[in-house]
Amino acid sequence: MRFSWNARSKARAAAVMLAAMALAGCASIGGRPAMGTPPTYLESFTDAVPNAAALGHRIFTPGLDDGYVPQGLTAAGGYLFVSSYKPTPDLKANTGPCRVFRIEMATGKSAGGFDIPPGTCTHSGGLAYAGNGKLFLADTRQVFMIDLEKALATGTSAGASKAVKITGELRGSYATHDGKDAWIGTWTKEQPKARMFRLDPRLFDDYDGQTVKEDRAVESIPVPLEAQGAAFDKAGNLWVSASNSKWGRLYRLDRQGNVKAEYEMVAGLEDIAVDDAGRLWSLSESGTRKYLHWETKFPYIFRIDTGKLK
Repeated sequence: MRFSWNARSKARAAAVMLAAMALAGCASIGGRPAMGTPPTYLESFTDAVPNAAALGHRIFTPGLDDGYVPQGLTAAGGYLFVSSYKPTPDLKANTGPCRVFRIEMATGKSAGGFDIPPGTCTHSGGLAYAGNGKLFLADTRQVFMIDLEKALATGTSAGASKAVKITGELRGSYATHDGKDAWIGTWTKEQPKARMFRLDPRLFDDYDGQTVKEDRAVESIPVPLEAQGAAFDKAGNLWVSASNSKWGRLYRLDRQGNVKAEYEMVAGLEDIAVDDAGRLWSLSESGTRKYLHWETKFPYIFRIDTGKLK
């Protein structure tokens, strides 16, 4: 059979599309491929994760090809924001330069981002939208309040943020915001230290450039061990993620820190967020270059359908 030039072009285009669909099919749920750009160094992805049916609307995490490790997650308007660090000087390191990526929630497309000035941020463990165009970022021993518009316009948070160093029992392993106040929490395997702290709402006005300890917290509550993220939903529930290289868990707590429900989740589960529509989101650091030796490879931001959790 003789093809015209147009027919041959259509055939080639169809072949390319089928190849792309085959790759995406390795990262799909219910026939829907993940959005965004897949990391080039992974040939396959782990689909058999706990509660997989509840983890829909997947988006490939940005910055993976460049070695970034995602930590913090939040939502604002039609966007998701991810804070990541780049292990430096090599992948064995647990610290490095930090960057915040912005992603279109509906399409998974990159929508800019900005760097945190070198030397001021080393892990970027937590991220939360504080309202009024402000982004709350928690690093291990420092917290930042960032003017989003200014940081996105210049590509850096330099000159667009206030920062307060934290010490004592305060540790910025993760962060959230309850609509009024910012919270930070500690990743730990020691139960007495597993707590979240609600910070003084005047913190950045009164202590910009200074160091504070736990007496600047106005409240603290217990949380599960190895907590990696937290978010308050519209009903006032506190969702907390916890994980290590082998397992992940999602908890629903009351306002006093009592566990009301627990669900198995993907290993390497990191921060969680609630979007404007009240939907829960999370992401995993599994599948990053740093953790390629892990059994699980799930390099996504994903929406969690809480009604499907078992």
